[in-house]
Amino acid sequence: MIVYVDYIRSVQANNYVEWDVKTITAGDYSIEFDIAESFYQKFLEGRGKVNNPKIDNEVEFEWNDSKTHAENFRIWIQNQIELRMSKLPDLGYEEEPVEHIDVAVTSLAYDNAKLIGLLRERGDYIINEKWDKMREVDAKINEMKKTDLDAWCTPVSVFITFQLEEGLQRALNFEEVI
Repeated sequence: MIVYVDYIRSVQANNYVEWDVKTITAGDYSIEFDIAESFYQKFLEGRGKVNNPKIDNEVEFEWNDSKTHAENFRIWIQNQIELRMSKLPDLGYEEEPVEHIDVAVTSLAYDNAKLIGLLRERGDYIINEKWDKMREVDAKINEMKKTDLDAWCTPVSVFITFQLEEGLQRALNFEEVI
């Protein structure tokens, strides 16, 4: 009986691996790249106006005052990635040649782990009704807001998910092609 149960467990483990290989997830079409603080500051100073002679026919970016700086940056970076990846030669990953590369989702990441840790700590104190401890953590959070707010609002990474594998492969080969 033990051998049979072990056999079934092994078969199921192999079936899971096979299923995982055949299943396409967003992670299969996603890339991440870091953003230098100076790059983001240049974007803000120029409000999305990029002066890059290497790239022809830049898409004009229209700054939207009703959106946050980070949201404007997310839209701009998505437009730039779509423009640049569409200019690269087709790599043949799709049945039909792809003229325009579309980005499905663009997400920004921030360096706010310390803040999230304090918020979790505060939440634990609230759950356990330790109001004095909660107020201490609130004071720490408020002090950090005074000193670190700009850092929390500055994106440090971008995650881009492409709609097709062609887009992902062009992005991965971008430096080689350029």
